[in-house]
Amino acid sequence: MPNSFIEDNKDLEFQKQLLEELTHSGTWELNLQQNKLSWSQGVFKMLGYEPNEFEVTFEKGLSVIHPEDRERAVDHMNEVLNKSKDYKIKKRLIKNDGTHIWVISKAKWLKNNTTGETILSGAFRDITEILSTKKELETVVETNQSLYENLDGIFWEADAQTFEFLFVSPQVEKITGFTQEEWLADPKFWQNHIFLEDRDSAINLCHLETQRLKDHAFDYRFIKKDGELIWLNDRVKVISENGKAVKLQGLMVDITREKNITAALQEEIALNQSFLHKLPGIFFLFDLKGKIILWNHNIESISGYSEQEIREMKPDDFFKKEDQKRILDEIKKVAEEDRNEVLMEIQAKDGRNIPVHFSASLIQYQGKPCILGIGQDIRELIESKRLIEENIERYELVTKATNEAIWDYDFREESLHCGDGFFKLFGYEPSEMSLEKFMGLIHPDDQERVTKKIQDYLTPDLSKTNWLDEFRFKKKNNIYTYVVSKAIFLRNKQGYITRIVGSIQDISHQKEYERSLKSLNEKLELHIRELAFSNQELQRFAFIASHDLQEPLRMISSFMGLLEKRYGDKLDEKALKYISFATEGAKQMQRIILDLLEHSRVGSPDESKVNLSIEKLVKEIQLYLKKIIQTKAAKITYDQLPTIQTFKTPLFQILMNLISNSIKYAHPERTPAIHIDCKELKTHWQFSVSDNGIGISPEYYEKIFIIFERLHTKDKFEGTGIGLAIVKKAVEYLGGEIKVKSEINVGSTFTFTFKK
Repeated sequence: MPNSFIEDNKDLEFQKQLLEELTHSGTWELNLQQNKLSWSQGVFKMLGYEPNEFEVTFEKGLSVIHPEDRERAVDHMNEVLNKSKDYKIKKRLIKNDGTHIWVISKAKWLKNNTTGETILSGAFRDITEILSTKKELETVVETNQSLYENLDGIFWEADAQTFEFLFVSPQVEKITGFTQEEWLADPKFWQNHIFLEDRDSAINLCHLETQRLKDHAFDYRFIKKDGELIWLNDRVKVISENGKAVKLQGLMVDITREKNITAALQEEIALNQSFLHKLPGIFFLFDLKGKIILWNHNIESISGYSEQEIREMKPDDFFKKEDQKRILDEIKKVAEEDRNEVLMEIQAKDGRNIPVHFSASLIQYQGKPCILGIGQDIRELIESKRLIEENIERYELVTKATNEAIWDYDFREESLHCGDGFFKLFGYEPSEMSLEKFMGLIHPDDQERVTKKIQDYLTPDLSKTNWLDEFRFKKKNNIYTYVVSKAIFLRNKQGYITRIVGSIQDISHQKEYERSLKSLNEKLELHIRELAFSNQELQRFAFIASHDLQEPLRMISSFMGLLEKRYGDKLDEKALKYISFATEGAKQMQRIILDLLEHSRVGSPDESKVNLSIEKLVKEIQLYLKKIIQTKAAKITYDQLPTIQTFKTPLFQILMNLISNSIKYAHPERTPAIHIDCKELKTHWQFSVSDNGIGISPEYYEKIFIIFERLHTKDKFEGTGIGLAIVKKAVEYLGGEIKVKSEINVGSTFTFTFKK
């Protein structure tokens, strides 16, 4: 409460009550002459009793001490009484609900100069929360100690001038998600992955301390590979030569958990401190003449009135004129009955009406009766209640329009209420339904299972609230239908059921659909197996056929060669030309067969995904095409290519055929130039192969991917018309698509994507 709210004239008794309330304490006195023990109201409240609920006796005072502390407490009191020492002890007191609290009890001897009586005057202070906080702090200290004794950090070395990392230990991947290679590949990797808000301060501190040749340590937030932020503690050793820093060595330790624990503890401590200075809700104190004496800032924020305005107001000024008489009657009731609770609407300065639940008590302040109270703004509670009522009404309307029947069982009344849906769905009048009849309508084969599940929910367990089950239910016409039943078990604080609200829905059509779907899936699986077998046989046939076809072709080529070698000098020019045609035709046929075989193998499931370096793959293709590359003096360039997880064979086929085509269809007036690029998209990889060749007309963009389709005669450009068909099939196997963009006499760009 702000100090400005506290009046200069303070009443000691009220201060005592307020102080006990805020500090969780209470006072006690032991009068030796009168042989009497007394407690303040704070002690009664601390132990969960109403003020002065019973007469305090030595026996009662002894009984509230925890049995394990009682003997020690009695011994200490005897020592204090015998030696007239001051009293101080830590012990546990038993509350009214059976739980216990830890208290510090202190007392001093006082003497009443008027009566001559000697009094041991003391106080209890509840330290339960303090002990709990202390235990948490000790746990944090132990955790930190364990952390440094079992260090698991990243050791590193870096250039002292550029901060380029020269070495990081393998723990870097476990802590940050980045591999050693990723970390060392980028000279600015460390700087670029410091959280933006911490980046400048961390780098500047490291620069400054390094120039001073001083070892240093600092904390900052670091962005992991998955985007998560972690706290790192970086301890740096500066290595110098001839007065100049040359190298940095350090250890990074993940201190995220410690930071979170510290922040949570600091927040908890700040919250507890704030609670001592701020009371919840509305706090007020006024005398019976209506003069407002004390209040908290919540009254100002809710009502909109300033501190100066409230000083001039009376309690009824906060309410509408038509409610002012009622509020005065309620104040009078507090004065007569000592306590009262009432729900009223405060009228704010701007005219808004704010519902508040007030609780007030009569106390003595500055020697006169005053009303002390608190109020709670219940706008959210009222709004929640309104929404619940709307939802109930809406749900009832929905159930009338849907295929559901509603039921409600009251445990205390042992009564079952059923909605109109029971007649609509099953033919039963709601009035004829009972719990016994409901259970009896469940199919005999399902009854034991459903009953057992319900009995399991009858146990007092707050976690068991939502119930769902499927079973067969008998309709009025004696036909069983499949239903799904849902229910909410409402329980009291002890977990015992007070009410069950549920619905039952006819799902016969759904079950029939599921059966037909299952049958359809079984047929589909059979067709898939048949198709897989057929495809396997087709691939086997293609392999055997290609092998069988190649053998005669080899014989033709061989015999043509022998014919030319042995009888070449006896044959005329036309015969030699025919031999050349036959030989070249056999070779072309052999290339077609090999390409067909390659086409049939695309999509073969014989290999699994691997970590594939695209740069190494391109270099492998260059070796494969070395002869044609050298012959055409082709130049192949590419940007930095990634390492990805994919199938090697289909990607090899795609890139090899695209590069081969780019060289094969080069422009006759310029050296072939091919560029390969790869981009990472959100869910796909995107590759492109660009060239400066002869180009393709737009009307042929689709045709070129069809097997055996050629745009040029083979005497002008070699080829079988199968290469791009292989490319398209391989891309589709990888789950992607391919397209081409081209300009005649300028060049072409083939772009393909496939899933990661």
